[in-house]
Amino acid sequence: MGNFNLLIIDGSAHLVDLDLEVLEIKNFGRFPTKALLNKEFGKEFNLLDKKCIIVDYNLSDLQLNLKRGPQIISPKDIAWIVYKSGLSTGKTVVEAGSGSGALTLALAQTVAPNGNVITFENNTRHFKIVQKNIKMSPWSNLVDLRNEELKDSTPTVKSSSIILDLPNPWELVKWSKESLHIGGFLICYIPTVNQIKALIDSLDGWKEIEVAEIIQRGWQSRSSALRPDNNGIGHTGFIVSSRWNG
Repeated sequence: MGNFNLLIIDGSAHLVDLDLEVLEIKNFGRFPTKALLNKEFGKEFNLLDKKCIIVDYNLSDLQLNLKRGPQIISPKDIAWIVYKSGLSTGKTVVEAGSGSGALTLALAQTVAPNGNVITFENNTRHFKIVQKNIKMSPWSNLVDLRNEELKDSTPTVKSSSIILDLPNPWELVKWSKESLHIGGFLICYIPTVNQIKALIDSLDGWKEIEVAEIIQRGWQSRSSALRPDNNGIGHTGFIVSSRWNG
């Protein structure tokens, strides 16, 4: 786990790793990391003729700084997935299709400080990216990252929720049924209507089946022009949730 803090430079936020010897920030400059050591949190200081402060970072700061490989699940969808998962402190969740780790980190934060996230990523290049991203977080010790494909033949994992970001999630419905605690949730993130149909057809006996598409519309925040933003975030994926009651 890196030793990260958030450096605010004239109001602009930058996630910095204090374990590095030298830091270089675009449009600001290059400086030795020791210039930031032992600075009091929230107290202003000068660095390269700029006003700066050091503060704790949060999940949003972390996700903005993740190394990207595959397309990450957007924050609007992550929020709904975490909400529908029913997860809380101390629970175990299985994820398949780690991607760049954006959802993985949100799950780890949700089950912290003593829960578990078991996540499968079969693609070796993606695995190396998510491995690096997880190490940036304070929850890396909660994540069991596996460079393998989650299959129907994989040994079952007793868990409260299972989240699949895979092309054919219906192939893992039987495995999910055997792994979930009674009352647990299966949540699948899929891009097309055809996949929704195939998945729902496989959910015989499951309850509370729900399909959601989350649309986000931001607003311009200038007081002189307070109005909806011209560029909203439309379709990114469908979220299918269902509950196994035995």
